Amino acid sequence: MLDLIDTHCHLDIAEFDATRADLVGRCAAGGMRAILVPGVGEAGWTRLRQVCDQYALLLPAFGLHPCYTAEHRDEHVAALESWITPDVIAVGEIGLDTFHGDQDFERQLELFSAQVATARNHHLPLILHARKTHDQILKVLRQQKFSYGGVVHAFSGSLQQAQHFNELGFAVGFGGGATYDRAQKLRSILKTLSLDYVVLETDAPDIPPSFARGEDNTPFNLFRITEILADVLQMAPADLAAHTTRTAQRIFGL
Repeated sequence: MLDLIDTHCHLDIAEFDATRADLVGRCAAGGMRAILVPGVGEAGWTRLRQVCDQYALLLPAFGLHPCYTAEHRDEHVAALESWITPDVIAVGEIGLDTFHGDQDFERQLELFSAQVATARNHHLPLILHARKTHDQILKVLRQQKFSYGGVVHAFSGSLQQAQHFNELGFAVGFGGGATYDRAQKLRSILKTLSLDYVVLETDAPDIPPSFARGEDNTPFNLFRITEILADVLQMAPADLAAHTTRTAQRIFGL
């Protein structure tokens, strides 16, 4: 039994239809107390809402992911307001991504800035997606004086950037990527940061851990991920689970 929260898992998507009930049951039986399910586009928000309503373990967030910028419309940003009900734990998954180039960066920036403003108006934290854009995201957060924190999921920046996010109230999400022996930079960041700013995640079905390479990731894998990261930190898995769960509860007001 590990007292865990998976702070980033796309359990609403169709790929999990056949296994969702079993996965949720196994996660709950193992001690997991919540799975946070972020939205990526307006077309999927209804399904996300319906899936989260079926399982008390699943907590919804709604947002417009930067990798699907071509699908997002201004009216989707406006519609976000109506999806923020009392049980919504964050605005996300939102952010900026120039991993494949910056041809749509200005549009990404426009959508991101608008969603940060929505979260600020509702006093909600953010679930951030950042690839090669950590400094640009920090700039927007500072410009908007955003003070409600959140999580930088699947962190891929530098230690200094992680610390800058911590200063703004953001925790850093670690998951399958840090289970690989080659991830020395990521592990060094994990070992340096205060656990008060570290949370655990799977990003299932993406970013499979080292022990499930080549397979679809699942939230149940977080139990083994926690054991591996606890070994990296030379601490008991139960202690890492408990500390990161407290951090997630603080960040998301759970």
